[in-house]
Amino acid sequence: MKITLNDKINQFLNRCHANIANDTKNDFVGMHITKKNEKKVIKMLADAGIPEFQDSKNCPSLFLSVDEWENNPYHKNIHLDWIKDSHFTFERGKIAGFELFNSDVIQKDPNRELNDWMKLRAMDRNFDALYLYQDDMDWMFDAPSEANTNDIPAQRAHGKVLTFGLGIGYFLYMAIQNPTVKEVTVIERSKEVIAMFRNFILPQFETTKPIHLIEGDAFDYFNQDYLSNFDYIYTDIWQSSQDGLPLITELLEQCYLPKEKADFWIEDSCLEVIWTLIFLYFEALARNKELKVNPYYQSYIEKIAHYFERIDETVSDVETLKTYMYDTNISRRILSIKLD
Repeated sequence: MKITLNDKINQFLNRCHANIANDTKNDFVGMHITKKNEKKVIKMLADAGIPEFQDSKNCPSLFLSVDEWENNPYHKNIHLDWIKDSHFTFERGKIAGFELFNSDVIQKDPNRELNDWMKLRAMDRNFDALYLYQDDMDWMFDAPSEANTNDIPAQRAHGKVLTFGLGIGYFLYMAIQNPTVKEVTVIERSKEVIAMFRNFILPQFETTKPIHLIEGDAFDYFNQDYLSNFDYIYTDIWQSSQDGLPLITELLEQCYLPKEKADFWIEDSCLEVIWTLIFLYFEALARNKELKVNPYYQSYIEKIAHYFERIDETVSDVETLKTYMYDTNISRRILSIKLD
């Protein structure tokens, strides 16, 4: 692939660079807000360039309802404090409301110019949340952000569903509430998690839909022969975007799956760095300059170069570059490339 460096593309590259350099959105995490100063904080967020607050007349509230979270179907019907298992313990902790936190996955810049942002919200009062431990090690935190990042995949699930990773069964529970879901198969590598779930959480599920629990490693099942048995696949086996990106990469190297077939937990948060790396590759290509990145990301740059070097195209419009940067299936194709 080649890029024609015309005025529009040059301006696009400059805007992307400016968005990378001027990213101050993280500065707002933990900020205390009240109903009284909400409008002032929204203006600060708008001034920082966060897209969802640019229209002052139609921007969302910064507050999420604790009542809605506590009374969603999972929390209303599943009692985690019923767990009595020697491998698992829990403690109830007080969580402060009125503090901004990242409530969801990274939100894509609608202009696709790397002005991506966190969905900053605050709970509307203090509340209790459960910290769960497996053999005295941090295991799960039942928090609003966990629910928010699993609800959309549960809504997208349909037919015969396969999910990698069991946890406290939040995705599983919400997925079986979906009328288009026929059955769910769960692959979980921890026999202790499966035993605990089978004994204490699963009996609280009120469903006639088949649920199959299989002890196994995701990498042993992530192949075309096995995955072709399912209509929808969801993977949630990492703790954050930091370990999520390399694990998604390894899985896709084994078997590419399109967005229409599968979702990965917090995928956009994991892929955010890939959008930036693709941009840096495009900039180096357009401006004919050497590209240097942190050695940690070198293998990703090599995958990006391998993908675009095979494209026989001279790009002269900005929209094509934006599509290449932000299309999820293209990012997955890039990650699926096996380097020699």
